[in-house]
Amino acid sequence: MKKPLPIILWILVLVVGGLTLLMEWNRSAREAQMEAEPGPPPSGAVLVDVPWKHLQHVPDFEMTNQEGEPFRYRDVIGRPMVVSFFFAGCPSICRDLNDQIKRLRDQLDGEDILFLSITVDPENDTPEVLKRYAKDYEATVDQWVFATGKPHKVREIGEQVFRVVVDRDTHTDNILLIDRWGKYRDRFKWDDPYDMKRFTAVAKPVIAETEPPLDSVIQTRNAMAGTNPDNWDTVPWIRDFFLTTSTGDELYSRELTGETWIGSFFFTSCPGICIEQNNYLAGLQERLKQHPAKIVSITTDPQADTPPVLAEYARKRGAKPEQWLFATAGDEALTRRISSEFFRAPAGASHHSSELFVVDRWGNLRGRFDWQQPNDEVRMFQLIDELNSEKVPPGNFSLIQPTRPSNSTEESKEE
Repeated sequence: MKKPLPIILWILVLVVGGLTLLMEWNRSAREAQMEAEPGPPPSGAVLVDVPWKHLQHVPDFEMTNQEGEPFRYRDVIGRPMVVSFFFAGCPSICRDLNDQIKRLRDQLDGEDILFLSITVDPENDTPEVLKRYAKDYEATVDQWVFATGKPHKVREIGEQVFRVVVDRDTHTDNILLIDRWGKYRDRFKWDDPYDMKRFTAVAKPVIAETEPPLDSVIQTRNAMAGTNPDNWDTVPWIRDFFLTTSTGDELYSRELTGETWIGSFFFTSCPGICIEQNNYLAGLQERLKQHPAKIVSITTDPQADTPPVLAEYARKRGAKPEQWLFATAGDEALTRRISSEFFRAPAGASHHSSELFVVDRWGNLRGRFDWQQPNDEVRMFQLIDELNSEKVPPGNFSLIQPTRPSNSTEESKEE
């Protein structure tokens, strides 16, 4: 009765050994395929031509690296970065993914590029676990960061910053390339030979860039770049937006990349502060010739302030189209979101902030000023000059806080 046991054990040994050999054969075959000449693009991996300005800008975020130290994106801005998602307990696919990343790192040895691997299992992947894991790849924090954080933060970074799935069982299999200007440049399937060849071809010129390619059109798999969402309710936080100008043309906020600009809020039937503010802006147009910056005035009453109404309002104030734009979001709820989420200021149909908001060349809010305070204009010009001279995005994307509380002005349309 005891003799069958050794036979069963031998069968198990043969099965396990066979599976191990099969896994190694698959891995070797994949590696050999990676070295082969690429074939056609992977199914569904459509490459699209997108203006560089339309690419998503990666906002600041913070995690913890394998050494238990803070990892802040603002500390590495100005350096190209490759982002991927994994978890240490994954026995096969994630290991293959990180083997591939190690090969990419070796291929780019000596180049100024950072690799960032974010765990999708932060509850188990503590810094201590990641440090042991990183040793398998000879990864140091100056070149390859393995990062973790609180579960809700990891989910937020994956879904809101990089727009990918970060669920433990179905996390993205894409490698994401961020350029030194903070733009989400492209994505690549790590296990597809064509895309890995394409990665090398794309990454090297990106690393070599010394100036932002402002007028370039980029071929990318980041197909969602520059698209106007059908439903803004699906966008958790507004970092860029679409407007319609007084001429009826579409204005995408990312189109202003490369230019410093000033935002303001008003509505045409406002009988008091809006008139004073726009009279001030009419004069500011001339003074801005020495401190180049566009003005974008957004109505908080989009139902009444249609493009023709805005056009007549702009004409009466001598607005120069190349210098001062009047625009509408076309929807009151969206206007409130643009104001509160992008400009961090209150706005409604009959009320709005009376401040001026300065946005830098990279699309980040950098300052807010009260046009009714003479000294604020001097400060605003100083900031505009500083922003116009920036060669790389700022180390900190957060708003430069004003020296006084935000000034919200209430105006009634019935007055």
